Amino acid sequence: MAQDPGGPRFAVRVDDAILEEDLAHATAAGLAAIAPAMNRFVRDGVPAAWLKRCQGEHRDGTDLSGCVKVYIPPPDGRWGAVFVADLADGRPVLVLLAVGQRHPVQPWTPSVYQVAHRRKRA
Repeated sequence: MAQDPGGPRFAVRVDDAILEEDLAHATAAGLAAIAPAMNRFVRDGVPAAWLKRCQGEHRDGTDLSGCVKVYIPPPDGRWGAVFVADLADGRPVLVLLAVGQRHPVQPWTPSVYQVAHRRKRA
């Protein structure tokens, strides 16, 4: 994983069922990258410098307006995590919507963005 840039961080909250479901669909390489990154994010938070704003309406039909993403491993890894912001005790916290492959090669495999879109709408 990239060196921590320091600076402000955002706490992360993960629903174990969502993480388990997404990890069950990951390749061995994806699992090796995602699991330690998510453990670190939950333990230490996500540096604000690693967060990127998700696109609103995208040509693939996804709408992740109001969401942020982080690439795994930072700064430009093959996998990503998509979060929506919430408040916990009056402080912002990032809630995991989905984690997985950003742009899968297989057309039948949904991207992390498609999974996050579906969960956001649910």
